[in-house]
Amino acid sequence: MNWFLIALIPPAIWSATNHFDKYLISKYFKGGGVGALMMFSSIIGVFILSIIAIVHPEVLSFPFSKGIFIASNGFMYLLATLPYLYALKKDETSIAVPMFQLIPVFTYFLAWLILGETLNGNQLFGGILIILGAIIISLELSEAKKIVIKKEVLLLMTISSLFFSLNFLFFKYFAVTASFWVTSFWEYVGFAIFSFFLFVFIKKYRDEFISVIKANKLTVLTLNGINEVLNMIAKLSFNFASLLTPITLTWIVDGFQPLFVFIYGVILTLFFPHISKENITKKHLAHKILAISIMLIGTFLINKK
Repeated sequence: MNWFLIALIPPAIWSATNHFDKYLISKYFKGGGVGALMMFSSIIGVFILSIIAIVHPEVLSFPFSKGIFIASNGFMYLLATLPYLYALKKDETSIAVPMFQLIPVFTYFLAWLILGETLNGNQLFGGILIILGAIIISLELSEAKKIVIKKEVLLLMTISSLFFSLNFLFFKYFAVTASFWVTSFWEYVGFAIFSFFLFVFIKKYRDEFISVIKANKLTVLTLNGINEVLNMIAKLSFNFASLLTPITLTWIVDGFQPLFVFIYGVILTLFFPHISKENITKKHLAHKILAISIMLIGTFLINKK
């Protein structure tokens, strides 16, 4: 089974959910809404764990004490999602998302420390090129020909990246010692528990969630349902790919997410400008092409035997 092709599925799907998230926050969650979107993200765990339990009933025989420990990793995923959503609220998708390239940097050191994983020379150099390309594609070129670094967004995305790195790292650790489906099931139990705590103990999030449901019930439920199903498919694909190769490499391949975000952004700009608009001037296109070329060279190196 080709790990690289499987590892390409998550960035391709997550890039679509990034645009979904931005659209939902901008159109339906104005004046707040991060709490409501968090509720939708966590509630989906109830449906996913139910499906897993039906298809793989053996997950129910896993010791409860160990399962709850794995469930705490589901908390980690949602804690990583929170600063990401606030970053999206403050800036465009094509600016915030590429900052996820901090994840393979964190993962490289954590995977070496916890899992004992290492990369060979080609993989390491190729990974650096992909990360470099992702950083270049994310730089905002102002009309004054200056590179604009948005510190608050960078801080939020750094926190998000660290938590995401820990979540996927511990998923692999648990999956190796238990199994893929057992770990997935109990992680989504964590999602469900997290949604319960959000609804009961954080009044602001509860009020946002109820308000959004009342105002746009059918539209919001439909769009969020599609978005969260896509997100879960991407997460499961990533988790599976990480079992086939060092997890750092899986995150490096996720470096193509900014490329997919840009491609989807161009498509939306040309055909659905009311949803999203991407800068497609000659200067910006040349900037993106340079970054993409660097990333393709990196891809060749990490796949070189």
